Amino acid sequence: MHFDEGVQRFLEKELPGAGAWGIRKLKGDASTREYFRCGVPDSETAILTLYPEPFDPAESTYLQVYRMLRRIGLPIPRIHAVDGDLGVVLQEDLGDMTLERRLRGAGTRERRRLLGQAARHLIVLQRKGPQAADPDWPVLQLAFDLEKLTWELQFFRRHFLEGYSSVRVEREKLASEFLALCGELAEAERFVCHRDYQVRNLMLKEGRVYMIDFQDARLGPQAYDLVSLLLDSIDLPPGEVEELVDFYLQGGAPAVDAGQFRRQFHLAAIQRLLKALGTFGYQAGALGREAYRAYIPGTLERVAATLKTIPEFPYIRALVEAQVAAAGRVSC
Repeated sequence: MHFDEGVQRFLEKELPGAGAWGIRKLKGDASTREYFRCGVPDSETAILTLYPEPFDPAESTYLQVYRMLRRIGLPIPRIHAVDGDLGVVLQEDLGDMTLERRLRGAGTRERRRLLGQAARHLIVLQRKGPQAADPDWPVLQLAFDLEKLTWELQFFRRHFLEGYSSVRVEREKLASEFLALCGELAEAERFVCHRDYQVRNLMLKEGRVYMIDFQDARLGPQAYDLVSLLLDSIDLPPGEVEELVDFYLQGGAPAVDAGQFRRQFHLAAIQRLLKALGTFGYQAGALGREAYRAYIPGTLERVAATLKTIPEFPYIRALVEAQVAAAGRVSC
């Protein structure tokens, strides 16, 4: 692997000998960042993140949220060095064991233990995060407001329903239900949210759950991150989801009426899962990234099940259930 001269000098300074021994490009996420595992014999490896453009470390949302999370003691990969002019960050290597991967073979007890640990991280984030962030940082300025939540659902309409699935929708009827759904979520009390707190963005190292990909943190509904943890990219039995919601509510979460929280959880689940379908449809349909197709059937089934608990969105429910049926026909 060959970097430009500046990155090579940075790496040799921070991790002498890495270039001679091994640099391996890792599979990235849906962003434009690139990731490399760098190592030398008899030493810990490190992860080099290469951004597409230079950045100002003082203005980097990733570094700002990193400082906030470090201040409140949440487990995140330690940063070794940063060079904004080069667009690089060198940080601790957590290995390859995502929580998603670990849960595939986990029994009920281990699954609840690990997801419970992740839920406790959320409680710490919600209780202590605002006091640990500087007031002018984007994490306390940006929010899941009506505009943002609605934009994400319009993205679902464009890229999943109309783009990926070629469905003709009644836009005014759909927009009316989107407005009702997003309006209630936007009016809820706001807490610091990781924003993508799903099992693919949580790592395991020495039995401890670590948070990654936190650069898009912002304010949002209390239930938002718990929805991501329990419903994104994971198919838990409904009873187990309820038990983990109870665990969160009884484990020191900010005070909230349990009934109101469960309604918010279901509303956030509908919004979040529809948004995810928009992302999967765009990645698979528009960009040709076939791996994202695998996430669509399970996500459809989870949002369809959630819509049965909230009666106010019959048109969204009809559209989703039609897609569930279509996916079933394809798989037969």
